[in-house]
Amino acid sequence: MSSDFRALDVDRWDEEPLTAADLAIEDPRSAAELLQIAQQKQSGVRTRLASNDTAGALATILDDVPSGHHAEEAKRVTFSLLLETLNATRSTDIPAALRTLDIAQRETLMKYLYKGLELGGTRAGAAEGINCAVLLLWHEKLTQVAGTGCIMRVMTDRRVL
Repeated sequence: MSSDFRALDVDRWDEEPLTAADLAIEDPRSAAELLQIAQQKQSGVRTRLASNDTAGALATILDDVPSGHHAEEAKRVTFSLLLETLNATRSTDIPAALRTLDIAQRETLMKYLYKGLELGGTRAGAAEGINCAVLLLWHEKLTQVAGTGCIMRVMTDRRVL
Protein backbone atom coordinates (compact mmCIF):
# COMPACT_ATOMS: atom_id res chain seq x y z
CA MET A 1 0.00 0.00 0.00
CA SER A 2 2.78 2.44 0.82
CA SER A 3 4.36 1.80 -2.58
CA ASP A 4 1.13 3.01 -4.25
CA PHE A 5 1.29 6.19 -2.21
CA ARG A 6 4.90 6.86 -3.17
CA ALA A 7 4.23 6.23 -6.86
CA LEU A 8 1.41 8.77 -7.04
CA ASP A 9 2.48 11.88 -8.96
CA VAL A 10 0.67 14.66 -7.09
CA ASP A 11 2.45 17.37 -9.07
CA ARG A 12 0.38 16.70 -12.17
CA TRP A 13 -2.67 18.21 -10.42
CA ASP A 14 -0.81 21.34 -9.36
CA GLU A 15 -2.19 24.34 -11.21
CA GLU A 16 1.00 26.35 -10.72
CA PRO A 17 3.93 23.92 -10.72
CA LEU A 18 7.38 25.17 -9.83
CA THR A 19 9.93 25.31 -12.59
CA ALA A 20 13.70 25.41 -12.39
CA ALA A 21 13.53 29.13 -13.19
CA ASP A 22 11.34 29.68 -10.12
CA LEU A 23 13.90 28.04 -7.86
CA ALA A 24 17.07 29.70 -9.13
CA ILE A 25 17.36 33.22 -10.45
CA GLU A 26 19.33 33.13 -13.68
CA ASP A 27 22.30 35.46 -13.59
CA PRO A 28 22.60 37.36 -16.89
CA ARG A 29 26.39 36.98 -16.87
CA SER A 30 28.00 34.04 -18.63
CA ALA A 31 29.24 30.95 -16.80
CA ALA A 32 32.84 31.86 -17.63
CA GLU A 33 32.42 35.36 -16.24
CA LEU A 34 30.84 34.07 -13.02
CA LEU A 35 33.64 31.53 -12.60
CA GLN A 36 36.25 34.25 -13.10
CA ILE A 37 34.57 36.42 -10.43
CA ALA A 38 34.47 33.49 -8.00
CA GLN A 39 38.14 32.73 -8.60
CA GLN A 40 39.08 36.39 -8.09
CA LYS A 41 37.31 36.30 -4.73
CA GLN A 42 39.56 33.43 -3.62
CA SER A 43 42.74 35.47 -3.36
CA GLY A 44 41.00 38.33 -1.58
CA VAL A 45 39.30 36.03 0.90
CA ARG A 46 42.49 34.11 1.65
CA THR A 47 44.34 37.37 2.25
CA ARG A 48 41.62 38.46 4.68
CA LEU A 49 41.72 35.11 6.45
CA ALA A 50 45.51 35.36 6.81
CA SER A 51 45.02 38.69 8.59
CA ASN A 52 42.20 37.28 10.78
CA ASP A 53 39.53 39.39 9.05
CA THR A 54 36.74 36.81 9.08
CA ALA A 55 34.04 39.47 8.75
CA GLY A 56 35.63 40.87 5.60
CA ALA A 57 36.12 37.41 4.15
CA LEU A 58 32.47 36.50 4.76
CA ALA A 59 31.24 39.79 3.29
CA THR A 60 33.34 39.21 0.18
CA ILE A 61 31.96 35.70 -0.30
CA LEU A 62 28.33 36.55 0.44
CA ASP A 63 28.14 39.60 -1.82
CA ASP A 64 27.14 38.83 -5.39
CA VAL A 65 26.87 35.05 -5.11
CA PRO A 66 26.57 33.17 -8.42
CA SER A 67 23.14 31.89 -9.34
CA GLY A 68 21.48 29.99 -12.12
CA HIS A 69 21.90 26.59 -13.69
CA HIS A 70 24.71 27.72 -15.97
CA ALA A 71 26.88 28.76 -13.00
CA GLU A 72 27.48 25.36 -11.37
CA GLU A 73 31.27 25.63 -11.38
CA ALA A 74 31.20 29.16 -9.95
CA LYS A 75 28.76 28.01 -7.27
CA ARG A 76 31.06 25.11 -6.38
CA VAL A 77 34.08 27.43 -6.06
CA THR A 78 32.09 29.87 -3.89
CA PHE A 79 30.76 27.10 -1.66
CA SER A 80 34.26 25.64 -1.20
CA LEU A 81 35.60 29.08 -0.34
CA LEU A 82 32.85 29.57 2.23
CA LEU A 83 33.58 26.17 3.80
CA GLU A 84 37.26 27.07 3.98
CA THR A 85 36.36 30.32 5.76
CA LEU A 86 33.98 28.66 8.21
CA ASN A 87 36.51 25.94 9.07
CA ALA A 88 39.33 28.46 9.55
CA THR A 89 37.42 30.68 11.98
CA ARG A 90 37.83 30.29 15.74
CA SER A 91 34.54 29.83 17.58
CA THR A 92 35.17 32.94 19.70
CA ASP A 93 35.42 35.09 16.54
CA ILE A 94 32.13 33.93 15.02
CA PRO A 95 29.64 36.26 16.79
CA ALA A 96 31.64 39.41 16.02
CA ALA A 97 31.93 38.44 12.37
CA LEU A 98 28.21 37.72 12.12
CA ARG A 99 27.23 41.07 13.63
CA THR A 100 28.96 42.90 10.77
CA LEU A 101 26.83 41.16 8.11
CA ASP A 102 23.62 42.74 6.84
CA ILE A 103 20.30 40.86 6.76
CA ALA A 104 20.69 39.66 3.16
CA GLN A 105 24.20 38.35 3.85
CA ARG A 106 23.00 36.54 6.98
CA GLU A 107 20.18 34.88 5.04
CA THR A 108 22.57 33.85 2.27
CA LEU A 109 24.91 32.39 4.88
CA MET A 110 21.99 30.48 6.43
CA LYS A 111 21.15 29.03 3.00
CA TYR A 112 24.75 27.92 2.57
CA LEU A 113 24.71 26.33 6.04
CA TYR A 114 21.61 24.34 5.18
CA LYS A 115 23.11 23.34 1.85
CA GLY A 116 26.24 22.14 3.64
CA LEU A 117 24.23 20.20 6.21
CA GLU A 118 22.24 18.59 3.41
CA LEU A 119 25.42 17.50 1.63
CA GLY A 120 27.31 16.67 4.83
CA GLY A 121 25.83 13.22 5.24
CA THR A 122 26.62 12.12 1.71
CA ARG A 123 29.78 10.83 0.10
CA ALA A 124 29.98 14.00 -1.96
CA GLY A 125 29.93 16.01 1.26
CA ALA A 126 32.75 13.98 2.76
CA ALA A 127 34.77 14.49 -0.42
CA GLU A 128 34.25 18.26 -0.22
CA GLY A 129 35.43 18.36 3.39
CA ILE A 130 32.11 19.35 4.93
CA ASN A 131 32.29 19.26 8.72
CA CYS A 132 28.70 19.24 10.02
CA ALA A 133 29.84 20.07 13.56
CA VAL A 134 31.34 23.33 12.29
CA LEU A 135 28.19 24.10 10.29
CA LEU A 136 25.99 23.46 13.34
CA LEU A 137 28.18 25.77 15.44
CA TRP A 138 27.83 28.52 12.83
CA HIS A 139 24.07 27.86 12.67
CA GLU A 140 23.79 28.25 16.44
CA LYS A 141 25.77 31.49 16.49
CA LEU A 142 23.92 32.89 13.47
CA THR A 143 20.57 32.14 15.09
CA GLN A 144 21.71 33.92 18.25
CA VAL A 145 22.70 37.01 16.25
CA ALA A 146 19.99 37.05 13.56
CA GLY A 147 17.13 35.46 15.47
CA THR A 148 14.74 32.74 14.40
CA GLY A 149 13.20 35.04 11.79
CA CYS A 150 16.27 34.40 9.65
CA ILE A 151 15.49 30.69 9.68
CA MET A 152 11.86 31.29 8.77
CA ARG A 153 12.72 33.59 5.86
CA VAL A 154 15.24 31.11 4.48
CA MET A 155 12.88 28.15 4.86
CA THR A 156 10.00 29.94 3.11
CA ASP A 157 12.15 31.32 0.30
CA ARG A 158 11.90 28.90 -2.59
CA ARG A 159 15.00 30.20 -4.33
CA VAL A 160 18.02 27.96 -4.01
CA LEU A 161 21.75 28.61 -4.19
